[in-house]
Amino acid sequence: MVLYEWNFKSFFDRISDLLKTEKDIGRKLRGKSMAMISCSNANDLKEGFSMPFIETANYLGMSYLGDIHAWVENGKISEEVKEIINTFRLKI
Repeated sequence: MVLYEWNFKSFFDRISDLLKTEKDIGRKLRGKSMAMISCSNANDLKEGFSMPFIETANYLGMSYLGDIHAWVENGKISEEVKEIINTFRLKI
């Protein structure tokens, strides 16, 4: 669990760098698109999970394309998850 939390912290720390120390690179993100894909071992995405990504995209002037959550059960991707992924792929 610590690694999981650290990865998100690192992601948002690096994004923050684009607002403070690497502003020229950060400005190049304006007008670009962002999407969020998450994965776990269950269909257990918590409400509000995507909010930091949505707000980060808004703050940077990016278009947020949406998000999906996929999961693997017993080492396999279910037909339900495949359909979720395909629907998202067609949407973006």
